[in-house]
Order: sequence, then structure tokens, then C-alpha cells
Amino acid sequence: MTVEVYTIVITGLGGQGLIRLLQILGQALVTQGYKVITSETHGLSQRGGKVKCFLRFGNKLNAPIPLIGTADMIIALEESSIIDVLNYAKPDKSTKFIISTYEKHNINVEYPSLDYLLNILYENSDNIYFIPAMEIAFKHTKSQKAMNIVILGYILKFLPLNQSIIEGSIKKNFSGEALEMNLNAFNEAFNL
Repeated sequence: MTVEVYTIVITGLGGQGLIRLLQILGQALVTQGYKVITSETHGLSQRGGKVKCFLRFGNKLNAPIPLIGTADMIIALEESSIIDVLNYAKPDKSTKFIISTYEKHNINVEYPSLDYLLNILYENSDNIYFIPAMEIAFKHTKSQKAMNIVILGYILKFLPLNQSIIEGSIKKNFSGEALEMNLNAFNEAFNL
């Protein structure tokens, strides 16, 4: 598959493994033969702070951070965090939204209602996918740490990547029990 430029925006909270997800996906795309540029805004975030990552791949890349309104896919590892990156969605509503149903409620901060969230999402995309990533990770690995890998397994159906190449990239990033746990999470989500 020839891809000129494909842009993915990943958002969530510090400690959710966004950077690791970015690294594994980037390594796999390079192995598949694509040019890849990544960038992240995690400098001052602490565990629980908001994080944004950008991954662009293809044959015509010119900048690590995409222009507003150009993302092909937006991934949110925490449900409400997608609100902060909706401006990257394409105006034609073709951007795929992959959203974990995990919610992080903060004290004295009102969490957006599901009605509000759905309204704003459908104003911006016709391709919305909610994934119970935390539940899947815990059910199949007894740990919520593999939530990012669940998302990785799910998005593979939308990307020009071979499953074995992603598994190889996972193997480069984990070993021992962590490797087994993450491969289980990946395969479970891939089969959703």
C-alpha cells in the first residue's frame, strides 16, 4: 500500500504508556518500509497529566507536528482527553476516532457527560470506535498496564501493517512476563 502521508494523534494521561505505544508503532512502520516522524508533548506532564503524541508516516513527510484538520486517526487512551485534540480532525469528518472508555475523574472538576461527548464527537467524525481497553487488558493479563497495547491491537485493522511486524516490535520493547502479558493483550484486541 502506497501512503503519501498518514497522521495519527495520540492523547491521554501521563503513565498510560502513550510514548511506548508511539515507539512500538513507529518501529513497526519503519520495519514495514515507511518513513516515520514522531513527536510528543510530554515535557512537563507528570503521571496523570495530559500528554499528546504525533506519528506521521508515508513517503512525503515534512514536519513532525501535523497541521490542524489533517489527522487521519485520533487515539484517546482516556475518554475525555479527546476533547483537547478535536481540532486535528479533518473537516470532512473522515478522521477515525479510537477511544478507550477509561475515565479519569478529578476532584472538584466536572467530567463531561456521555451526551455531551457523543454530540461533540459526531460533530467531528463519522468513524467513532469506543474500546473498553482497560477492561480487556485486566481480563486477559490481570493488569491494566497493557491498555495501550490493547489499543495497538485494535487499530491494526486500519493500518497498512502486518500483525507479525507489530508483534516483532512488541518483542523488542518487552521481555519476560511483561512480553507475555503484552502479546496476550495485543492478540486479544486484534481479534475483536
